[in-house]
Amino acid sequence: MPDIRVRVEGGEQLRRVMNDPQFIRGPLQGFLRRAAFVVEANMKQKAPVDTGRLRSSVVTKIEALRSTVGPTVTYAPFVEFGTRPHWAPRGALQPWASRHGFGAGAKGDWLVRFIISKRGTKPHPFAAPAAKKSVPEIKGLLQVLLQDIRARWNRRAI
Repeated sequence: MPDIRVRVEGGEQLRRVMNDPQFIRGPLQGFLRRAAFVVEANMKQKAPVDTGRLRSSVVTKIEALRSTVGPTVTYAPFVEFGTRPHWAPRGALQPWASRHGFGAGAKGDWLVRFIISKRGTKPHPFAAPAAKKSVPEIKGLLQVLLQDIRARWNRRAI
């Protein structure tokens, strides 16, 4: 996701107020929370769905002045970026093979594993496109952040 930077210039009073963690913390936490949920919603919308497990694993974690959004399933990077040819573990693809018409049981599992050993898997990007789609809305949320800071500034006795 692109870096968003805000440069604040002003007198000593402005610097003193802006360096006060209590002054900026509330609005900034609100911004991070709202921005993270925008990315989460877009990521869930763009996630490919077979069983729904990948989509439902997309979560937002908010800590102090940091928010992280992403899937928790271990196979998410392989969906996002694809894979080179390799042999998948025996039995790992049996349910998928059965759902997608490759046959039930070991035969379907072997067939899908064989195809992956020759071709790999295609990427199905969802996280990066979701972040890109979120940028305009996050820019709008920056305006809300600035309004929150401005309102606090106007209420503050210097």
